[in-house]
Amino acid sequence: MRSRRGRLVAAALAVVALGLACRTPVAPRFAELYLGDVLWGALFFLLMAACGPNARRGMVGLAAAAATELIELSQLYRAPWAESLRQTRLGGLLLGRGFSWSDVLCVALGAALAALLDSTTALRSARG
Repeated sequence: MRSRRGRLVAAALAVVALGLACRTPVAPRFAELYLGDVLWGALFFLLMAACGPNARRGMVGLAAAAATELIELSQLYRAPWAESLRQTRLGGLLLGRGFSWSDVLCVALGAALAALLDSTTALRSARG
């Protein structure tokens, strides 16, 4: 996994593991309330960057933030079918269960932090 794409995918898998750990009963309340959402924004950055490893990080960060914000805003839609989907384990993890302004901030922060870390760490490489 020497390629940029490989490093991004490995980082995404680590973020998924951390995010799931935030949703366990032993996780601190802070992790459940905020860290999971920060990781969600970071995950979207990593997945989008892996799809376009040579894309400009700022644009990938904006796209990741936009996608996660749309998911967060979709939680305001309360149709019965959407609520049923959100009540499943996978639906709740992917779509969330309720709108929160703190989530709006956290997912944007996660995408921005991932873009910043990507530009300053080993995820970055000149040859990809």
